[in-house]
Amino acid sequence: MLESFPLTARLLARDRIRNHAVLLIIATLIVLGWVAWMLFAHIGVYATSDQARVEVAQEVFHVEAPTSGMVGKTYMKEGDHVNAGSVLVDLQADPQQLQIQAEQDKQQTLNSQLEDMRHEADAQERSLIAEKAASRLSVQQASAAVAEAQDTAELAQETFNKEEELYQNGLVSELQVHTSENDLKKKKVELESARVALSRAQHEAVISGGTQQAQIDELNANIAKLQGDIASSQNNAQQIQNQLGWHHILAPGPGRLDEVANLKPGTYVHQGDQLATVVPNGKLRVVADFEPSVAIGRIQPGQMGRLRLTGFPWEQYGSIRTRVTNVGTEVQNGRVRVELIPIGNPDVPLQHGLPGSLEIQVGRVTPAAFLLKTTGADYRKIATNQAAMQ
Repeated sequence: MLESFPLTARLLARDRIRNHAVLLIIATLIVLGWVAWMLFAHIGVYATSDQARVEVAQEVFHVEAPTSGMVGKTYMKEGDHVNAGSVLVDLQADPQQLQIQAEQDKQQTLNSQLEDMRHEADAQERSLIAEKAASRLSVQQASAAVAEAQDTAELAQETFNKEEELYQNGLVSELQVHTSENDLKKKKVELESARVALSRAQHEAVISGGTQQAQIDELNANIAKLQGDIASSQNNAQQIQNQLGWHHILAPGPGRLDEVANLKPGTYVHQGDQLATVVPNGKLRVVADFEPSVAIGRIQPGQMGRLRLTGFPWEQYGSIRTRVTNVGTEVQNGRVRVELIPIGNPDVPLQHGLPGSLEIQVGRVTPAAFLLKTTGADYRKIATNQAAMQ
């Protein structure tokens, strides 16, 4: 039938060729555009982590039970603000109170004994001083008696010598000489008696003072022992008081209470149990843990990132812009720690402990380079898995 309309057939054939050419040109342009985009366009490369969280820049205080015991009363409530030293929990401490009271009673008894001994020592000291004074007086009197007897004996000796000389010259009688001789002997006996009395007084002074001093030394030794017992009792009471202080669990610093344990009177806690967290009032930061292959050599301070909080859908609240401030240099628990600062988002009320995911732009590459790199990485991964299976 087309043979009956040759002109029409030629026109239709020409239209088909023109349409094919147009389609070929469009396809060629699309391929060229795609190739140009692959070679010259740039896309962002991101490092991602699903282990991100909001933290305060200051150190968070953990409240732990310093000793085991039963909760008597708790003053903790989630979100409350506390000051350093505020009492958070009271643990029952009846046995410790009884021990402290016993030590205090013991100290009172020892102090009473110490006071009595000090009074006795003072009395002994005064008695010793008085006795030494009396002994010195007796010795002085005995010494004076010896000196007087010495003078009298010397005078009697001179008298006897003169009368004996007169007797030789016939000037005095023999009776008078015998009388002087008897008087001389009497004075010598008196002198010897005075010397014996002096020696006895000196000896009694030495013995009396030594006995009294020995008693005082014994009292001072007992006083020192009592003072040591009192100091030991005070140390024991202080140690028990320190342990009792453990039963008053205090806030280690100022801030807001978080992660408060459900404690009720009668609840038993063990030493080291975490009871609460005190979050200081301060600036917030974002902390994320990355795989070492993702972070090392790629994430640098100053790079920008976006945080999406788990509890706040990003479709409604959006994401939070962040900037990298510090990148860890060591791998801990198989991860590298990265710290960032948030650049504000009024729709999201940031607070300590909010979890989320984070992505950081670590560079820009052409789609072709990204495709080649990804394909090469996948190929190496496949080759490694095959080698491992063989």
